[in-house]
Amino acid sequence: MSQDYRPSVVSLIGQVIDGKYSVLSILGEGGMGAVYKAVTPNGSHVAVKVLHQELGDNPELKERFQREIQALFALKHPNILAAHDAGIVDGSPYLAMELLEGLPLDKYIEDSPPDPQTAMYVMRQVLEGLAFAHAKGAAHRDLKAENVFLSKGPDGRPVAKLLDFGLVKFTDEAKWGNSRKLTVQGSVFGTPAYMAPEQALGQNTDARTDVYSAGCILFELLTGEWPFMEETQMMMLQAHIMKKPRFVAETRLDLAVRPELEEVIQKAMAKKPPDRYADAGQMLAALDAIAAPPIMTRPADGSDPFRVRGAQPQAYTPAPGNPPYYTPPPQTTSVPNHAPGAMGGPNKVLLILGAVTIALVGAAIVVFLLR
Repeated sequence: MSQDYRPSVVSLIGQVIDGKYSVLSILGEGGMGAVYKAVTPNGSHVAVKVLHQELGDNPELKERFQREIQALFALKHPNILAAHDAGIVDGSPYLAMELLEGLPLDKYIEDSPPDPQTAMYVMRQVLEGLAFAHAKGAAHRDLKAENVFLSKGPDGRPVAKLLDFGLVKFTDEAKWGNSRKLTVQGSVFGTPAYMAPEQALGQNTDARTDVYSAGCILFELLTGEWPFMEETQMMMLQAHIMKKPRFVAETRLDLAVRPELEEVIQKAMAKKPPDRYADAGQMLAALDAIAAPPIMTRPADGSDPFRVRGAQPQAYTPAPGNPPYYTPPPQTTSVPNHAPGAMGGPNKVLLILGAVTIALVGAAIVVFLLR
């Protein structure tokens, strides 16, 4: 973690926030604010997140912070970070939260993915917390491994908590009220490795956008890789829009995977939102419907216990109904074929699709990179 903190951040260490929280140290700092470890008068430890003072006059950032506070206070669930208190310190809003000990999911799987059983156990908790939020009319919109924190439960097993609801979208005005919109159509927000096609294109987002990101996390938990491994952010966003996700069994040859589990991931990451699960609750139900175990390490002889005896080995093919998110219009401009036979047929179509996609995504990428 960088030690080059802003002066406003350093000045809070050793101070008492709002007469309640004695700041002991800094836990981390992001673009919006810093998180401190603090102790209360009764001796309990909490995490206190404070918006950077220099950002206090930015109405959108203040609105984003207030939304996170509103969401965390309303979403009381074992798999969602618990909020305790909120207020103002030196003109900047703060949020006091439970202090978690452990590490974020991206660090947990950095060296190698967990065993299949642990991976499914963690994913189920992620979906339970997300399903609770969706049922309350809140879409996270920045779901990624970095925003899932793993601590150790009393039984020694990992406990997953959803963090950072700064980009939350309240989809039920009857429950949350008619709050000001944070973004306008055409703006890009989120994290490229987990970004749904509609999010990459700056279009409308909802619970199904979270479902797509959950599919990315499930793939990462099982394989240790993102569904799309690309060299640049632009290529990553283009892949989410145009490419079909890989299968777990193709990425981890040491694992035997039930076709139903592959189908859940493919459906969660369908290009068109209507082709996905409506919310995390539906995705969780689909996972629970798979016969146990849904995935396991292959036996020493390399056989697949899920393959029908006597059947010929073949690549798994998902059910139809996952068309490309964007279908380009017919092209009238011809592409020169400098090497006869090398650019014909599908390769020519791919070249055209690539050009159209770059033109389509270019403006959105610039907004994302400069925001």
